[in-house]
Amino acid sequence: MRQSKSNLTKPTTEELLTVYQELFPRWKIEQLLKAANIKLYWRVLTPLIILWGFVWQRLNADHSCDALVSHLHSGAVDDLDPDDTHAEPLSKRLYSESTSAYVQGRNRLPLSVLEGCLRYVATMLGNWLQTSCPAANPGCWKGLVVRLLDGTTFRLPSQGDLVATYGQATNQHGESDWVTLRAVISFCLYTQSALAYALGTMDTSEKALVRTVMETDPDPTSLYVADCGFGVYRIFQVGRAGRHPVVARLEIKIAKALQKRNGRNSFLKPGQQCRLSWTPLASNVVEPDLPTDPIEGRLIYARQQKNGFRPQDVYLFTTLLDEQLYPAVDIVELYGQRLRVEIELRHLKTTLAMEEFQVQSAQMFRKELVAGLLAYNLICAVMVKAAQIADLRPSQLSFKRCWRRITDVLHRGVPRWVYEESGALITWLLQRLAKCQLAYQPNKVKYEPRKVRRRPAVYPALKGDRNAARQEILNQILVVSNS
Repeated sequence: MRQSKSNLTKPTTEELLTVYQELFPRWKIEQLLKAANIKLYWRVLTPLIILWGFVWQRLNADHSCDALVSHLHSGAVDDLDPDDTHAEPLSKRLYSESTSAYVQGRNRLPLSVLEGCLRYVATMLGNWLQTSCPAANPGCWKGLVVRLLDGTTFRLPSQGDLVATYGQATNQHGESDWVTLRAVISFCLYTQSALAYALGTMDTSEKALVRTVMETDPDPTSLYVADCGFGVYRIFQVGRAGRHPVVARLEIKIAKALQKRNGRNSFLKPGQQCRLSWTPLASNVVEPDLPTDPIEGRLIYARQQKNGFRPQDVYLFTTLLDEQLYPAVDIVELYGQRLRVEIELRHLKTTLAMEEFQVQSAQMFRKELVAGLLAYNLICAVMVKAAQIADLRPSQLSFKRCWRRITDVLHRGVPRWVYEESGALITWLLQRLAKCQLAYQPNKVKYEPRKVRRRPAVYPALKGDRNAARQEILNQILVVSNS
């Protein structure tokens, strides 16, 4: 703890984020390294420090490696590893201001270690919920852990092997100067944490990536909720193979075609449901190595109405067959919470600035992506603890407000009076986060125009090679200077 003449005291990392030490213990990282058959030395920049560097770079506004090296020299992580038996602190053992050692450590740390930590965090969050309320796990819906499924895209520069791995992005004007790829991510409904992901090129369907997400799910019997983009036979086929029940919205034409193929003389009316058998057609894309037997499920037709809006017809197909245990009205209400996945993706891509990655290789992009998911989950873990203090659901807290307070304390400090009582820092922080509740906005409308009053002054878009653009400007300068 370093004190200054100001009224602020700079907390160390382990004081602020004791949750980090719970979620990323040394023994777990050693276990993952052993499983990957990789031997890394625990000397100065240990694997635990490298892992924290990945996470800290995403939490910090400056994502550069030099900012992380400066952070290490400040002494903020001297006590991050409680099992470090070295006599001198880490900041005293660092002699160089170069980033080469840290960059080499980033390259050597296996991707499997980062992905293993992502799965371990999901397991730990589930254990916390069971410990806090073992009689009725608040993270479950009727005894099932719910996953929200959705797809998104990420943008990368045209460098290294990124073009060969993910392909060049194209539009109506031809090839873009960027690499764009597809991703499917699953989130926990209760904790909001990211659990699993799958990547593919823009030519890869999001439906083809769902199998990877389900197979890497830490809970083998979790319930998946998805929008109509995933309402096809293939998704239910994969869910059945993995014992995952699925609730997905169907397009109206698919729902009506299913009713016709099952011999129904009339279509469902709002509020009705029926049992159907979904047999794939010859034109349907399926997983070739999985059984294509008919899938038994329930088709639910609900009409959502709200004053001032047109009624919206929703067809839901689910493999939850027990109508007594899983009433149709409860399933419709559960699907209504699927919109949260859009908010969680916005937190990832906007709040944590993960829409675009400045990397030079596909392997480093995968590491940066998983590190971003770990940083996001770290904030979610702190929010879970804060919500338990206030007897709230984590979704009732504002992610961005909590993120702002955590990073502000991490980078700027806390009032000195907080240290008057031993161990009061984390309690003080959790109490602050518990007050960051989402505002009740009864007059908020959904038809607000997505337009700005004034157009921002921006530079024109760069098209083509940047070196060619530099040469063109240089030629113009030479022409002016010679005239």
